[in-house]
Amino acid sequence: MNKDVTIVIPSYKSRNLVINKIKNLSKKYKIIIIENSKDYKLKKIINKNYNNIKIILKNNVGFGSAVNIGANIVRTKYFFVINPDTKLYRNTIINLIKSAKEIKKFGGLSPEYYKRKVKKNNKNIEVNKLYGAAILFDTKIFKSIKGFDKNFFLYFEENDLFDRLRKANLKMFKIQNAFHYHTSIESSSAVMENKDEKYYSYLLTGWHGQWSKFYYYKKKEGYLKSLLICFPNLIKNIIQFILNVFLNFKKAKYYYFKIEGLVVAILCIKSFKRSKYD
Repeated sequence: MNKDVTIVIPSYKSRNLVINKIKNLSKKYKIIIIENSKDYKLKKIINKNYNNIKIILKNNVGFGSAVNIGANIVRTKYFFVINPDTKLYRNTIINLIKSAKEIKKFGGLSPEYYKRKVKKNNKNIEVNKLYGAAILFDTKIFKSIKGFDKNFFLYFEENDLFDRLRKANLKMFKIQNAFHYHTSIESSSAVMENKDEKYYSYLLTGWHGQWSKFYYYKKKEGYLKSLLICFPNLIKNIIQFILNVFLNFKKAKYYYFKIEGLVVAILCIKSFKRSKYD
């Protein structure tokens, strides 16, 4: 069992993907799963079959907060965040750890993104942002910057983290001899139970996209600058809502959610919109 790294898997209604992901990884690494749903069946499967995996069930707290929860109980020097629908190639984690030990102090490391493994040199490339579906963190450093901002529920949480890492002079790197591939599910690995749930999830992406964008720029640029950046979106969404009220009710509702999310952010109200199917 590797003593340098713990794998943290944030998940949302992704039982089959999680089970497939841990089959091989559990033989070599300690794993922490933060399941953002009350999937007691998954918890029962994990507890029955795996001794080195800890699973925590939460009401949906979002990606960033799920990672924070996992990081707080990690006891290894490093932890590797991976989405359930992300494919790893041979020696990816081993090569990430080797690079981590060579670099020593860093904000985060990501394997290169490819659909298939290719030959690359061993040079590590400094970057301004990382691949969110697969990141290796130094546990102490991650905790020292207080991890992800828990106010983000969906979208922009990674942008905010990368900004804070750069501000703290903590460099980020793509590791050229480590590889991963995020599958076509990309935006979410969640398995929705029905069409209504999928539609409501779609509405929520509009709401949180607008809320998080305003909140992100407010943190980065200040309230007035954020208002200048996002106000054109508000006008555009209002126009689209009016145009679609009688033509396409579903589209109109989507734009209404976007308007509401942005207005809530402008009023400095915390993000609160969640799926009624959680």
